[in-house]
Amino acid sequence: MTATAPPDPFAADPAPPVVARYRAADRRAELTLRAPVWLDGSWWTCLERRFRSGAGFLAPHRHEATDEVHFVREGTVRYLHRHRLRKATAGDVLVIPAGSVHTDPWATRDGAVTVTTLLRPAAPEWLMFGLWLGRLTREGPLTRRGQPPLPVVMDVVHQTGADILAAGLPTRLQRHLTTPMVAAVGRRVWSAT
Repeated sequence: MTATAPPDPFAADPAPPVVARYRAADRRAELTLRAPVWLDGSWWTCLERRFRSGAGFLAPHRHEATDEVHFVREGTVRYLHRHRLRKATAGDVLVIPAGSVHTDPWATRDGAVTVTTLLRPAAPEWLMFGLWLGRLTREGPLTRRGQPPLPVVMDVVHQTGADILAAGLPTRLQRHLTTPMVAAVGRRVWSAT
């Protein structure tokens, strides 16, 4: 599967309906899960994220079979793609094909950002992942970057089956050993809060 930028789902009126919206207590981060959208012959999972200045960084990762597209709506973001740190501003579209090592865009210190993210295929795992990530955003704990701690995220990956893999480890090793081990740590962190 090769990613190409689909049309902007917000170019049509109305925008995809909101399924759920979650905001961190300190307002560093907000996640809005929207209904899947049909664009260019494919269903895409659609979510929006808003981060205050300096928030939103996640560890480098890859998706084995999921294409990802980010529409930068507001602000200036940083992101990692193909081992290069890059910058994008409002109006830019970032295309991340399946298999590419990347980080999702995060807010620079210049100010708040809003990013719409599309994931194809729109699998039920992505919907469940979005719902869990939203709950974690609302209930915490969050790192100083406004994201749930990595072990907690990996527990959600493990539970939902979302197509998220660490940047440098073989897929089988992650699915059968490292992800379940890190997920067990994440469950302890989550239950301790």
